[in-house]
Amino acid sequence: MTKIFGSKAPSQYALDSVRAARADQLATKTVQNWTKSRRSLPTGIRLDAGIANHWPARDQYGRGTCVAFATLAAVELHRAIREDMPPERLSEQFLHERMVSSHPLSQVEAADIPEGGVLLRQALSALEQDGVVESAYAPYKPNTTRGGPRRELSPSFEALQMAAGNRIQCRAYGTIGAPDGIDPNRVDNFQPGQETAKKMLDFLQDGLPVAVGVPLFQHPSGLNNWILPSTVFSGIVLCPEDADAPPLNGPRADGHVVCLTGFQPDASEPHGGWFVFRNSWGLGFASHSTNNPSGPTAGMRGYGLISASHINTYCWEYLVPVATNSGAAA
Repeated sequence: MTKIFGSKAPSQYALDSVRAARADQLATKTVQNWTKSRRSLPTGIRLDAGIANHWPARDQYGRGTCVAFATLAAVELHRAIREDMPPERLSEQFLHERMVSSHPLSQVEAADIPEGGVLLRQALSALEQDGVVESAYAPYKPNTTRGGPRRELSPSFEALQMAAGNRIQCRAYGTIGAPDGIDPNRVDNFQPGQETAKKMLDFLQDGLPVAVGVPLFQHPSGLNNWILPSTVFSGIVLCPEDADAPPLNGPRADGHVVCLTGFQPDASEPHGGWFVFRNSWGLGFASHSTNNPSGPTAGMRGYGLISASHINTYCWEYLVPVATNSGAAA
């Protein structure tokens, strides 16, 4: 089973930081217990309650476009909540092309990113400067290129004009390190383990879905922690510090981006519970999550769970888009 994820650590500093955070945890053999600083467990949240059944997870079809899928999932969900309407169908094709063509990474940053993979920082720039468009104006193109990166086709003039009137502002952006090409005042420079999970929960409690990037871990089988059979079956993505995790090495320099849509409290989880996420691998992911009464479950195919400890230690980038648009430039 081959998956191209399309995300990479924002910098070598980010990778070193998450490795250092893991080393600190292994050295002390303890994880900060978030629940001890709170008199009760966090409240359960499901922002897509009543919507998810009519908003099935989409499929990036092997392309390195997870950033576009996660980002637009957050935009669609927030707008559906705000306007009390069914989610839109926005164009991942358009957003990814704008990120690659209009807001490219430097050669150093882009090194070894699979098939034109991108960062959430590029999504922020594309949302605010180029806007978004409905999928009908730029339908998604599954990967048909063999032996090399895909050449992105420029969107139509009509699509560019439509998107210019639908620019999306972002509430918050965070990453490890100091990224180039963005106002430092807009960046939350966080460190792994500094209550990152609590920050993500606070956004959800404010009704804001969050796109998050996390690294992959290597299993002795050669698979990574996202595509192990147990993960694809259940939708539960484990990191080395999670209870009952298989042997995992890393973190690796590549990763995956998903949209956080909820939170499930769990007193046995050191940081208070599990984040619900919307993946972009279609309905084949978490294929049996609805048949798992013995443990935590997202309860829907295409969705999964990732522990608060996992997010707290290993999240290396996040983006919070909001569904208010700024329209065309004056």
